[in-house]
Amino acid sequence: MVGGDLVCEVGALKQGAQGDIAVFGGSGFASALVAADLVDEYAFFVNPAAIGSGHRLFAQSGFRALTLLGSKAYGCGFVVNRYARQSKQ
Repeated sequence: MVGGDLVCEVGALKQGAQGDIAVFGGSGFASALVAADLVDEYAFFVNPAAIGSGHRLFAQSGFRALTLLGSKAYGCGFVVNRYARQSKQ
């Protein structure tokens, strides 16, 4: 667990990482990581429920080109889609 400026903390972890880093948090935290260009792979968990509102993950950073890595559907209706960001050109 980390505290303080979470984007800086994750950036520091990523610089010294030897493997994958998984972070969990709300949409504001996730949006800040995307805007800081710290996310290499996304796992979107789709829950088949309509709640009528939500938060945009890419609101701060704009369009991101993603490549589908895989998709898995579960018997309960959940679907997990994994994407990697495309290389910057």
